[in-house]
Amino acid sequence: MLSKQVTKIVQNLEKKKFREKYNLFKIEGEKLVGELLHSPLKIHSLIAFPSWLEQNKKALSNVNIIEADEREMHGISNFQSLPEVIALAEIPVHIYRKEEVLDSLSLVLNGIQDPGNLGTILRVADWFGIGNIFCDADCAGVYNPKCVQASMGAIFRVKTFYTDLPVLLSELKQEGLPVFGTFLDGKNIYTTALSTRGLIVMGNEGKGISAEIEALTGQKLTIPSFARNSESTESLNVGVATGIILSEFKRRM
Repeated sequence: MLSKQVTKIVQNLEKKKFREKYNLFKIEGEKLVGELLHSPLKIHSLIAFPSWLEQNKKALSNVNIIEADEREMHGISNFQSLPEVIALAEIPVHIYRKEEVLDSLSLVLNGIQDPGNLGTILRVADWFGIGNIFCDADCAGVYNPKCVQASMGAIFRVKTFYTDLPVLLSELKQEGLPVFGTFLDGKNIYTTALSTRGLIVMGNEGKGISAEIEALTGQKLTIPSFARNSESTESLNVGVATGIILSEFKRRM
């Protein structure tokens, strides 16, 4: 049975301050929970229907299990169609390895506001083998339930760090790591020389990359539009743009 105390904790995890207080985040649905069970993350609790628990009992050793009925699940789920299982996992502490960053491509996110966009970026990064993402304090929370859901499991594999971006970029530039930024007035990515390592900066959905970060960007890139009507589309969604940018970098490798 799901207690009122646990119900309140799960509901409160919608807010960043409570995720930080309890050091927990929520994962909904059979697919994502299945990936969680095969990840190195520590599971705090599993809240599930008895039928799901019976089908998956072999994978649930040493896990705190709470049975729930439909009424109880309604009180803690964001899904319109109720999931069979919800997990609470401990927020991991990722280790920053400079040598790993200096020898690879990483993403830098400057003020990404929408948690759905952030989740999509994690998913795209995972697809293209990007292991590290650096965010500033203005970015959405990576453990926001909408971000977790949009990441489709990438959140269990891609390391995300919240840090002072100007300090990070300055330090890594001094180490010789190239910094690429995405701008509407940048050079055509399809005809510009790229690198097998570096930092790729993606900016805020509406304002783009801030002036402070722009000053630290060595190469400005853009994705040219091939639309027949140049006024038909103002700009690409940042998640879509990230996929195109990473695809072109990886194609050159």
